[in-house]
Amino acid sequence: MDKSKEKSRQELLREIGELQERISSLEGAIVELKLDAKSLRKNELNLISLLRSMDDLLLVIGLDGSFNRYYQSPTRSDLFLPPKEFLGKSFRDVLPPDVADLLQKAINTVEAYGKTQEFDFYIAIKQREYWFNAKISFFKPASGDYFGYLCELRSITERKYLEDALRESEEKYRAVMQQNTMCILLADIDTRVIVDANLAMRRLLGYSEDELSGLSLYDFMAHEQEDIYQKILQILKDRSYFLGERRFRRKEGSFVDVEIIVNLISYREKRVFCVIARDITPRKLAEKQLIHTATHDPLTGLVNRLLVYDRLAQELARARRHDKMIALVYIDLDRFKEINDTMGHGVGDQLLKAVGARIKSLLRDSDTLARMGGDEYMIVLPDVASAKDVDRVVENVMDTLRKPFDIEGFKHHITVSLGISLYPLDGKDSDTLIKAADLAMYYAKSSGRNAYRRYSSDMKVKDLVF
Repeated sequence: MDKSKEKSRQELLREIGELQERISSLEGAIVELKLDAKSLRKNELNLISLLRSMDDLLLVIGLDGSFNRYYQSPTRSDLFLPPKEFLGKSFRDVLPPDVADLLQKAINTVEAYGKTQEFDFYIAIKQREYWFNAKISFFKPASGDYFGYLCELRSITERKYLEDALRESEEKYRAVMQQNTMCILLADIDTRVIVDANLAMRRLLGYSEDELSGLSLYDFMAHEQEDIYQKILQILKDRSYFLGERRFRRKEGSFVDVEIIVNLISYREKRVFCVIARDITPRKLAEKQLIHTATHDPLTGLVNRLLVYDRLAQELARARRHDKMIALVYIDLDRFKEINDTMGHGVGDQLLKAVGARIKSLLRDSDTLARMGGDEYMIVLPDVASAKDVDRVVENVMDTLRKPFDIEGFKHHITVSLGISLYPLDGKDSDTLIKAADLAMYYAKSSGRNAYRRYSSDMKVKDLVF
């Protein structure tokens, strides 16, 4: 046979083999994406269940000003409009013009100064005023780019009526205060000694009425005692009330996150602090889980692609300032699709979690391990002394992963292919470094798998052979 024809036939067979390999990889990736989507949906349902147990309404406003997500208790329809009337619409098309202006002003201030903004507003519904407090902040995974704005909305109509009642008469005050579900106490403005507290406040703090009598604000203020006192006095000089978040210390020593509203009122011919508090522990937990869901892999619990880019950007900025080296290690499990096909995706999922746990156990607290999708992981190693130190980490990872995994009574043996890139040698930005580590990993796989390669500038995609 003609040598040129034989060579063309071999090249054709190689290309067919590469195509079959890539098709197989794509099929595996599609299955993994479906499983990830199912896991994400389950995680989201759990989060929604938690959020619906709260009295607050959480709205996510996109950068274009449209409402794109919300979480609302089904028993608190008084908090806002039905979803179909605002979801997907711009807030200027939904809210009254004066309220929309307040929201826009708050968003502008958040963008300019990065600080959470709050304002009160009311909407007249059927000849009655319904009051709300809105808190606007960035909605973002860490300190990097943000997705939009988180708007925490809560009804304060009850509080407004309480304040009106306090102004009218002590008799009405007693009835309203003692029966109110909000936590209320009064404290002497000079000594900060508590002069009265309702049942809800006593339950929150864990004290009986007799035990609470004679205590001061300092006895349950977790920190910033004198600071908060002076801050309240200063703000009360400039505004009608002080609103902020603090931690209260209960009688038995535990702490509770609360939002407090402080007014100065007349009580038995004296000016006293009126402190209205509410437990915001569920909201704090919900915010934390909302951010965690957006930035972590639902299967392994590891950092996801979105957050690892953020972490890497921070480490690169620090490395530039202090002239440090950073290493990226891209990891791919060899022939993982065969495990899914022969043992099932349940075993595959357990293996992915076990692999992540083993790798993480080898790393420093300052290192970041992320699942990039499918059977791929990436490690960010800041403050690397030399390339040899990176080699030792990689070899340690490979040795650890060669040990069998015991899953559902069977021993599973795997190998991995790894690629390494270094800052500043192989790139100065996140995308360049990740692409370099990814290409080096494919070179390791092309050379027979169960190996690692450090990136070099002569590596080309067209030279890869599988």
